[in-house]
Amino acid sequence: MSRDDKADQGFEHFEQFLKEWSRRDFLRRMGAAAAYTAFTAGIVDFLEACGGGNTPTSQTPVKGGKLIEGTISDISSFAVLNSGDTASSQMIWLLFDGLLSLNAKGDNIPMMASALPTISADQLTFTFKLRPNLKWSDGQPLTADDVVFTYNLIFSADTKDYVSRYRAQLEGFLQSVTATDPQTVVFKFSKILANFVDSNCRFGILPKHVLGNVTPKALNTHDFFTKGPTVSNGVFKFNRWDKGQQVVLERNDNYWAGAAHLDQYIYKVVTDAVVLAQQLKTGELDTGQPDASQFDNLKTVNTITTTSFINPGFVYYQFNLEPTKAASKIFGDKNVRKALHTALDRTAMAKAVYFGQAVPADSVLPPTTWAYNANVSPKYSFDKAAAEKMLDDAGWAKGSDGIRSKGGVRMSFEVNTNSGNKVRENLIQVMQQQWKDIGVDAQPRAIAFQTLVTQIRSTKTFQVILIGIANQDTDPDQTTLWTTKGIGSAGLNGMSYSNPQVDQLMDSALQSTDRAKRKPLYTQIQNILADELPAPILFYPNYLWGINKRVVNFNVGPYNTYQARPWMKDVFVADGK
Repeated sequence: MSRDDKADQGFEHFEQFLKEWSRRDFLRRMGAAAAYTAFTAGIVDFLEACGGGNTPTSQTPVKGGKLIEGTISDISSFAVLNSGDTASSQMIWLLFDGLLSLNAKGDNIPMMASALPTISADQLTFTFKLRPNLKWSDGQPLTADDVVFTYNLIFSADTKDYVSRYRAQLEGFLQSVTATDPQTVVFKFSKILANFVDSNCRFGILPKHVLGNVTPKALNTHDFFTKGPTVSNGVFKFNRWDKGQQVVLERNDNYWAGAAHLDQYIYKVVTDAVVLAQQLKTGELDTGQPDASQFDNLKTVNTITTTSFINPGFVYYQFNLEPTKAASKIFGDKNVRKALHTALDRTAMAKAVYFGQAVPADSVLPPTTWAYNANVSPKYSFDKAAAEKMLDDAGWAKGSDGIRSKGGVRMSFEVNTNSGNKVRENLIQVMQQQWKDIGVDAQPRAIAFQTLVTQIRSTKTFQVILIGIANQDTDPDQTTLWTTKGIGSAGLNGMSYSNPQVDQLMDSALQSTDRAKRKPLYTQIQNILADELPAPILFYPNYLWGINKRVVNFNVGPYNTYQARPWMKDVFVADGK
């Protein structure tokens, strides 16, 4: 009998047991490592992704009330042009519109702009027309000068003291931004930037009349971003931030598309995604992303609509490759990185920890992106013996305690992830077990999400971090994640990975708008990163949502979960409470 046949039989017997004992409880009581062993023995098989979702309704909108969305991580700031975490980004998108936004499928739609831009024949000049009579929440007019002010903060040499993660995307391409009249903005480029419209036209526009006299350096710590913005242009305006507890937003009556139906939107922090699921059941939360172990149970609750869809991102782990850090003595050899990745049984992990709501990944690009290469090479199948031989060949020998060492350095390191995310907390425990099986001492430790983000973007004090990334659009450019540009200026290249060939390919891929010319370059990039593994990709997970049925028109989708939510104005609660 094959292993798969045994797994199927085991699943049939165990499924009846799980109906009376929650999957999450099973993991909690057994412990992640033991539960993992049970899964790999064929006890539990994967769950099917569910459909559903709150679709548009003909119901008459109700004015008033509040919507409470749950989150397991507090925001870090309102840094509109420098957010590096999804919680902060979500609040920012609800407060500040950009020129464009995205629909659920990733298509561009106009927001502050009245239409998509007019583009010159040489593709070096983009002209946007703003909607008429735009206003800030304080009633002041929003004009092309605000757009110029915002973009100058990102790319201009005069504003280098202002830290923005987007500088790496525009610097060296964008030559000037000018306002030819109050409703017209002209972007001129020194060379083609292929993803300008897809990736660089959704930055929230900032108020020049409030921030224009502040020096670029002082803006980094300005109260507007660290405590809460005094004005906004989005569907909501800021009310208060009770740190560690909630962010409260309220309706912006000057919103260009018309005032929202909701009086308030509250982003409530809970301890973990299991608690989030429980509070969805009790009605303490209206919406949120529950733990995967609770998802099948939520589907049985008659007050909740559940939906799942592909996440246009991935879960991965970063190695600290900074030469001055001690961790580089272990991870500086790509053969060690390959051995560690080969030792992970990702197929079993996806079934055990994600309950089937994820698939193993091989490429740094998700399948939702047009440049995705399903045939990326090399790929890594689980092979414990091969992983051990690779470490043997690299000179890492097992000691009397079973742990490998080389040149006096033990193969011992800490693996961090964000606390409260139970899926990831379980993942690093399973990784610890599988790496121990090949003579590696990995110590899992969950830490506060904002601490984790700070380590990636500035301090670089970590050894290994497991985290996720959500692609903001369908364009495949990942300059800030994989290139040398992304190491500085608070970019996302926490690995400190630097490869001149990747830098050159990433830059070249942005100099043509012809996808047929760009795609081979991204194919090369995917293959190089698959070979060098500075940050191996583990899974493409699904987004899972629970939505109280009193909430109408909450039309979240793959590309507007953490990005702008252009449908938020139309959301209402049927009971008006």
